[in-house]
Amino acid sequence: MSASVPQSRRSTLAVLALIVLSTSGAVVALAGNNASDSDSENSAAVAFSGEPAEARDLPLLVPVPDEVETVRPALKATFPDGVSVEAIQTVASLPEVAAAARVLLANLVVEVPGGDAQVSVAAVSPDEFRPLTPETTAKAKFVWEGLHRSQMLIAHEQYQIFGGKPLQTLAAKGPAGRRVLRVGGLASSGIPNLAGAMMSMDQATKLGLGEPTLLLVGLNKQVSVSDALKALNRALPGITFERTQGGATERFFSGASAQRAIGNFRFISNPDGTISQDREWVARHITSRNVPLLGQVTCHRAMLPQLEAALTEIRDSGLSASIKPGQYGGCYVPRFIERDGTKPLSMHAWGLAVDINVADNPAGAKPNMDPAVVAIFEKWGFRWGGRWSRPDGHHFELAALISG
Repeated sequence: MSASVPQSRRSTLAVLALIVLSTSGAVVALAGNNASDSDSENSAAVAFSGEPAEARDLPLLVPVPDEVETVRPALKATFPDGVSVEAIQTVASLPEVAAAARVLLANLVVEVPGGDAQVSVAAVSPDEFRPLTPETTAKAKFVWEGLHRSQMLIAHEQYQIFGGKPLQTLAAKGPAGRRVLRVGGLASSGIPNLAGAMMSMDQATKLGLGEPTLLLVGLNKQVSVSDALKALNRALPGITFERTQGGATERFFSGASAQRAIGNFRFISNPDGTISQDREWVARHITSRNVPLLGQVTCHRAMLPQLEAALTEIRDSGLSASIKPGQYGGCYVPRFIERDGTKPLSMHAWGLAVDINVADNPAGAKPNMDPAVVAIFEKWGFRWGGRWSRPDGHHFELAALISG
């Protein structure tokens, strides 16, 4: 462990749970994971006892039905400039579509016992999103009443990061400043969870979290994915929809699987935008290896097999000239995004991102990466920064663990 430091400079960061749905920037979910495994469809929604009277007494401006019919999200699309009301209305009106919901994925710093932690949040419109949640969550009426009352719901696997006791309030720090949020209980936002906590879009607006960029779509029974894709492409030309579920060989980071693969660490923020990490975590998870085309790299152990596999396939496909070793920008670099301590931790802090052809692909510029190279990296479980609203064409980060 790192040396003892003053409490005011200490931050506690819990296990990484990578969100598998793209946003316009770093898409990490950081969550504690000593409670029940949220990957289970049977994880029940739980209301916390001792809810503040003022939260119970807030009026509901819209009626909340006792139950809704649920459907699993089958397709997703990312809208870099935000999902407009017109876009979701168009999608929801298609006969192939049973439900559609906008989702804003963001990160919040929250105050937890012993310091701070970074937690991912899915901000939703409750009535849109409810039909697309696990059945136990959809049936838990308190969840949807709570969202309408601006309460936050926490994912089961993240509960222990908050001390493992029922919470009435939680202090969160967003771009618009610090706000104290009411907490309604535990609930899953998906299988696996989309994020470590769920809140209403109105609450996200007050925190300054931006606009929803993700659209989830559930299909009516007997509708094939291929037919739905054709209908969606006709209705919204230029928007790419894709399946939400990976192939049988993919196992996405979430819940307990994330903790086993990635681990936990504490860190100290440094004035230059870097961090000093728990030495035991670094020794256990960060290592160096020689890989094709790049030579020696230092990364997280969990990522190295897939990085090596991707680079091997690039080499064997005759694409070696597309990788420039002299423009390798590193893998494990313990820092915040853009070395800005007000932003989330970079994926490089976990050793779960790699920068290649940096000079040819400066951040914010139009990417200049061989599409065949991008396709191979994505095949091996990486997400490409060149697809973000502010492109980062040299950046690849791990989005899924490939097994088998």
